[in-house]
Amino acid sequence: MARWARLWRRMTKAFDVDAVAVTAVDDMAGDPDGWEAGYIDTAGTKYRTVARRLPLLIVTSIRLAAEASKARTVALLVVQTASAVAGAFSLYATTDVLAPLFGAGATPDRIRAALPSMVLVLVLTASRSLCDSMAKAFAQQLGPMMDARATIRLQELSTRAELVAFDKADWVDASQRAERGSISARVMVTVTQQVLQSLATLAGVAGVLAVLHPVLVPLLLLSVVPRWWAAVRVARLDYKVFVRWVEGRRRQNLLIQMSTTTGSAAAVRALSLSGYLVERYRKLTNAYLTERLQLVRAETMSMVAGNAIAGFFTGVVYAVLALLLWRQAIPLAVGGTAYLAVSRVQQALLSLAMDINDLYAEGLYLEDYRSFCADAAGHLPPIGRETAPADFAEIVAEDVGFTYQGAAKPAVAGVSLRVRRGQVVAFVGENGAAKTTMAKLLARLYLPDTGRISWDGVDSAEMDVETLRSRIAFIDQDHTRFPFTAGENIRIGEWTAPPEPDRVEQAAQHAGAHTFISALPRGYNTLLERSLTGGLSVSGGQWQRLALARGFFRRAALVIADEPTSSLDAAAEASFYRQLREYGGTIVMITHRLGNVAECADYIYVFADGVVAEEGTHAELVAGDGWYAQAYRLQRQSFENGDRPEPSPSADGGAAASVPAGG
Repeated sequence: MARWARLWRRMTKAFDVDAVAVTAVDDMAGDPDGWEAGYIDTAGTKYRTVARRLPLLIVTSIRLAAEASKARTVALLVVQTASAVAGAFSLYATTDVLAPLFGAGATPDRIRAALPSMVLVLVLTASRSLCDSMAKAFAQQLGPMMDARATIRLQELSTRAELVAFDKADWVDASQRAERGSISARVMVTVTQQVLQSLATLAGVAGVLAVLHPVLVPLLLLSVVPRWWAAVRVARLDYKVFVRWVEGRRRQNLLIQMSTTTGSAAAVRALSLSGYLVERYRKLTNAYLTERLQLVRAETMSMVAGNAIAGFFTGVVYAVLALLLWRQAIPLAVGGTAYLAVSRVQQALLSLAMDINDLYAEGLYLEDYRSFCADAAGHLPPIGRETAPADFAEIVAEDVGFTYQGAAKPAVAGVSLRVRRGQVVAFVGENGAAKTTMAKLLARLYLPDTGRISWDGVDSAEMDVETLRSRIAFIDQDHTRFPFTAGENIRIGEWTAPPEPDRVEQAAQHAGAHTFISALPRGYNTLLERSLTGGLSVSGGQWQRLALARGFFRRAALVIADEPTSSLDAAAEASFYRQLREYGGTIVMITHRLGNVAECADYIYVFADGVVAEEGTHAELVAGDGWYAQAYRLQRQSFENGDRPEPSPSADGGAAASVPAGG
């Protein structure tokens, strides 16, 4: 018995893709709460579940199609029904054709007797072909419309979701799966049309066979079930490997981007990384190839088993049909019709098996899309009950606490502070002290877990998010390099404002960017993305000045500058803050250069381990002899010893003539 048990396990292994373990590639570890969750859920799916879900998937597909175009969806269902009716009647009319042909009399007489039925079969067959073509055309028209709706919805949710959503461990992988699932609605419509066509054929044939002889129907069903089992199993196996390798494929794509994009091309060559990157890519590819080969084997074995069993019962159908004819239980003409019906069933079954596979698989991918959209919708900002003020007298943070997802301790632990209109307030402290997190809370990029941030006594959590954020200019050191023109990179600081070239130029002048922009081949209309036709790249310092100009262009009531001048020297940074103060508004500045803090800031908060350790004016903090006083004296002593950086030769952060012009 033990030997037979081992043999059975060995045979079933050939059907199971799980026989190959997920290959660990360097730091790619499993995450039970992230990318593996879908695989675990799918592994527990039973065939009865698939059978129950199939009607729901068809209904879901039709509903999504109706949302895109109700008229086209109704037309699709009508012509599909007409096709089924025409197919069934044409098959049944075949008996009226065969009966005279197999009867007695001269051949011309038999042909004349069969001619009306032959014309009817011809008309019905042509009608069915026309209906099938129209159904396919309607499905193909619905596809792009559904794609557009799904991808726009995905873009809308991804850009509007609260920033905290991006801190979730599985957010990126879930968005990758959702991107794949966004096209599933379109594919499902096409496949549903094919499934309905096959089911209509089977229903029509089953009806004809039931009329011809009832015993043929259950035998026909026995030839359907094995192929259905194989199709669903193949869909499950394919989806398992897809989910297991979401992160692996994303890492492959990241390696490809590093090898092909201009941003990393210089570093790859400077570090001679070709061999290293190729080897990492080879490991990922080979691991994925191993699972793909196992998948192909499991799928092939499943299809072979399903087709073999189905083939056996198809043979039984033909044997029973022959027995009925031999015993004269049915006329010869009826037997001919039954033979044609079984042949048509074979074609319909082959199509149905493939389509059920595709429909079930796409249903799984669509569920990824729907679950991501539901999750993202749950992270949309709440509808504000209060109007965000155009200006304010003071912003007050009261006992604010915030913890990043997965963090062991709070990033901000009970911070209270005050920002008055017209002030320049500085946040200083060591790296990781919570300066940036507190700035993002003030900018309403995050909501506090505890406490509140109020504008003139009104909780910012109760305000309309988009309006509130429009009152704030957040300029950070990790500025985004948008693949737009130089002018558009500035104008998106307030993209809802009408295009005003003079205002764009004024913002660029305040940021010290006008000179180098003017020297570009097309000035403010120069595309700043080397990989696009006619585009070029500029230096890191020049990108930083564009980000500063974007902040100036916004003309916000509150400006939060989180080390936006880290690529500039101390003199250029001091010039920026002086210009920012002259520009007006209220400023929260974060910088490690305490000389600029001393020169520009009206009030200073010193952060340490998520709390405010010191606060006061520059003079008060120096007199207090705490962290700020010690750090300030240390920096001043360094500058006095000759370590002060020389000012840049150009106020624009580099000569524009050095800008590489790429095509």
